[in-house]
Amino acid sequence: MKKILLSLSVITALGANAQLTQANHSPSPSDMIYSINQCDTITSGLPGATGAGAMWSYTPTVHLSIQRTYTTNVSTNASFAPADVSVSSGASDASYYGTGSPNFLAYYGGNISVNGVTAVIKYSSPAIVASYPMALNTSTSSTTSGTVNVTSPFPVTTAFTGSCNVLADATGTLVLPGRTFNDVVRLTTVQNIVASGTATINLLTYDYYAPGSSKAPILSAQSSTIASFSGTSTQTITTLQKDYTVVGIKEVKEAKAEIAVFPNPASSVVNINTSSPEAYKVTVFDITGKAVATELFEDSKSKLNVSSLNNGMYLYTVTGKNNQVLNSGKFNVNK
Repeated sequence: MKKILLSLSVITALGANAQLTQANHSPSPSDMIYSINQCDTITSGLPGATGAGAMWSYTPTVHLSIQRTYTTNVSTNASFAPADVSVSSGASDASYYGTGSPNFLAYYGGNISVNGVTAVIKYSSPAIVASYPMALNTSTSSTTSGTVNVTSPFPVTTAFTGSCNVLADATGTLVLPGRTFNDVVRLTTVQNIVASGTATINLLTYDYYAPGSSKAPILSAQSSTIASFSGTSTQTITTLQKDYTVVGIKEVKEAKAEIAVFPNPASSVVNINTSSPEAYKVTVFDITGKAVATELFEDSKSKLNVSSLNNGMYLYTVTGKNNQVLNSGKFNVNK
């Protein structure tokens, strides 16, 4: 196989053109499953250069025993309404997002843990954590408010106010052991949370995204500072995607496949047709994220028997033979 060497100017151009959009960044049900490992804080060069054509090279020490796997599902937790998507690794580690706007991603809260303080935070005024398209020097600011329910070290519930400021401060190339990403966008997020009469929490996060490879950040580093009546403490946690060396390689790089779904609503059968020759199977999920039906494509056509399903909304994902997501959507069953 012929090796192709990219010149520095080409690499710089790739980084400068990188941007986050709703399609390559915003979480959506059933299309995002990833694992992260905690790793030692990278003290040499982190966070590194800013601006266009930045070059970051890190060699983290990965803790294989500290690992979490996250999945996206439809949010059914009314406490975080109007969030429509959850990203979680379990009942005590979930985040809730509003994805209804093509222009921004809203964070409505979830579980947080800062220096031994564990809590559930609920935003009535959400944090806007991305403004699409998020290219170099794109920024967004939001004023937040809501409630914090502290569960440890002692139970207390209080109101909070705060702010969230996000800046795409760099684009470029991220070099990690075994893999180089040339299309990286780094988001720097500063959140301030002032819990009335309890504590002040400041979060500084650096997320390195490779939008051509994964919706989740490849590398993240968060510094958390909490000030309360008992004093002030700071911690920094760095995480790395577990399978970053292979993530995205099997994904389709072309536009999403066109999908026709009919009838919609359906009572007994749903036809799912596509013009894409890559389509291999369609998987249907209920609103809790549970897979309830799977059918293979034949000549780019698939027919789903939904007569046994309850009335309501269902999500579908069309994938290729290499399990790459070609498109997703929803339909209704009404008998």
